[in-house]
Amino acid sequence: MAKNTKGEQSKNNIIECAANLFIQNGYNATGINDILACTGLPKGSFYFHFKSKKDLALSVCSYFERKIGLMVLNSAKDRKWAEFINDLIDKMIESAENNTHYGCPFAVLGLEIAFSEPDLAEYYSKSMKRLIDIFSDVLKFSEAAESEIDPIANKAFAIYEGYLVYYRISKEVDVLRRMKKDLVSVYKN
Repeated sequence: MAKNTKGEQSKNNIIECAANLFIQNGYNATGINDILACTGLPKGSFYFHFKSKKDLALSVCSYFERKIGLMVLNSAKDRKWAEFINDLIDKMIESAENNTHYGCPFAVLGLEIAFSEPDLAEYYSKSMKRLIDIFSDVLKFSEAAESEIDPIANKAFAIYEGYLVYYRISKEVDVLRRMKKDLVSVYKN
C-alpha cells in the first residue's frame, strides 16, 4: 500500500481537524485560523487544498459519510434489526461515556447551515438519506414486508435523529439508552 504524499497528509489533517471542530463548536463558530491552529499548518496550505471554508465543508461531509457510513455498515453487516440497533447504539454509548460522541454530524451541521448555506446543506441531507437506505437494507435483511420497509426506516431515522439531537443538548448517556430501546421496538422479527 502506497503512503499518502505529504500534501495528501496535510489535506487529510485539515479535513479531520475541521470535522472535529465543526461537530464540537459548529460550522459558523469555527474559523480557518482555528482549523490551522489545530493542524499546525500555514495559511497557504489551506488555500492550496481548498478554495474556501465552504469547499472544505464539502470534504468534511464526505469524511463524515465515510466514517459514519462505515460504522453503520459494520453494525448492519449480516444482522437483523435488533442486533443491528444494539450494536450501533452500544458503540455510540461507549463513545458518549468517553466524552467523544457529539451527536449526528449530518443533523448538527445540517441544522446550522440549512438556511444560510442551502447548497451545502443539500450534501448533508443526501448523507442522511443514505443512512435511511441502510436502515431499509437491514429491514429487508430482517424480512420485513416490502410495504413496511420505507415507513419503518423513515420512522426509525426520525427517532434516531431526534434522540441524537436531544443527547447533544442534554449530554445524558441515558438518552442513547432510551433511543436504543425505542429503535429496537419499531420492528420485531
